[in-house]
Formats: sequence, structure tokens, C-alpha cells
Amino acid sequence: MTFDDVKLLKYKSTGARRFGFWVHFRDRRPVSESNGTRGRKKMLQFFEESLGPLGKKWNYQRTDREYILKLNDEKDLLFLLLRLKD
Repeated sequence: MTFDDVKLLKYKSTGARRFGFWVHFRDRRPVSESNGTRGRKKMLQFFEESLGPLGKKWNYQRTDREYILKLNDEKDLLFLLLRLKD
């Protein structure tokens, strides 16, 4: 997985003290690569390599068609926005 496989939909600050910076994105990988446990683990590994440990610096949530990446720090949000493509 690379940053080219992630499509940025929107981002916002919720004002929460913890995980208050949300990035909504869609996974562009083929269905065979993105579905299932293997696809989820590859995505989590990719974001851990980029942002740090899950649960301390970021968290995620999956909805029907998109993911929500919840970041703990505004610096991580800016880093991610600079790397993602529209």
C-alpha cells in the first residue's frame, strides 16, 4: 500500500482533546487486496509505519464506503494531508 492508494475525501477538527483531527478517505486498492483480514492488516501496517503506534497517536473507524482516521496531533494531520492526493 502507498499514499497513491488513498483518496482524501475530507478532513475536520472536532475540538476533542483526544483524537480530535479526523481524515475521511477511501481505499483505492483493488477489492481483492483491500477486503478481508489481510487487506485490513496491510492498511494498518502502512499507517503505523507512517504515523506511529495505533491507539497512541491515531485510531481508525470503517464505515460502509470510507475510513475515518482519527489523529491525536495536528502535526500528524498536516503530514498526512501533504502526502495524500486528491
